[in-house]
Amino acid sequence: MLTARRVLVIINPASGRGRVEVVEEAVRTGLERLGAEIAMYRTRTDRDATEWAAAAAEDGFDVVLVAGGDGTVTAAARGLVRAGTGLPLGVVPAGTGNGLARVLHLPIDPARAVSALGRGTLVRLDVMRRVGTDEVALIFFGAGLDAEINRDADRDAKARFGFLAYLGAGVRNLWGRRNHRVQLELDGDVEQFVAHTVSLFNAASFPLGAMRVGPDVDPHDGLLDVAVLRNPGFLRALGAVLRLVGGPRGVGVLRRARHVRVSADPPLLVHADGDMAGATPLEVEVLPGALTAIAARDYRREADDAS
Repeated sequence: MLTARRVLVIINPASGRGRVEVVEEAVRTGLERLGAEIAMYRTRTDRDATEWAAAAAEDGFDVVLVAGGDGTVTAAARGLVRAGTGLPLGVVPAGTGNGLARVLHLPIDPARAVSALGRGTLVRLDVMRRVGTDEVALIFFGAGLDAEINRDADRDAKARFGFLAYLGAGVRNLWGRRNHRVQLELDGDVEQFVAHTVSLFNAASFPLGAMRVGPDVDPHDGLLDVAVLRNPGFLRALGAVLRLVGGPRGVGVLRRARHVRVSADPPLLVHADGDMAGATPLEVEVLPGALTAIAARDYRREADDAS
């Protein structure tokens, strides 16, 4: 999908573990091998990725390729959704979690990822948008525990310890969990809970070795999958998190809706694909098929698997 194309490459030099020169060389070499014409830029802030992606079609590019973590990928997706041109997004994993790359079955090694993108297939992904803003998420919005984990797994810790930074932040935040009074509106229906975390998933299931991890969420169905965690105390909260990571079965509350509003007393901290996004209330809608992305050639939609 990248052969003989004009490709805008957006690189976040702060992503991952400071390998920006290695990543740049892998991307440049791989794209040149495919015969692509390249313009490569390093971001200073996520706003750069948003603005460059929004202007990419007008500037004559055929593809936007992001080498960075999920936050940078989501920032570029925001610009593409805003522009509405249908320009495809390619991802070269260079962060800590690399959630969207995993969902799309792309290799984590940058050089292999570029090669996979060159042989890849176009897919249309749903996008979650925070109502009244242009703030979007591709993987999930989280209110509560997962937001606190992303807050405390800071850039320095992720650069030094990788995914272990999230584990350490998770253990610290699981101690002393307290429930909040939560109101959840799902397509107009209102439910009340006592809970400590609400997560809204769009695309979260991906292969990890021989296993699939994350809730079994379809990013093409036009729906959000909503999980509510409400067991306080370290062991019960940890068990709920592990069940959610392992799949939706056994999670206390899992709902689906097109439009969700979360409010809490006291308010819950919110994140969007790992980037802090204020606090509740959080109101989110689905934009079905709003983003075109390049997936690995072996990527299969759930609907394809079922047929």
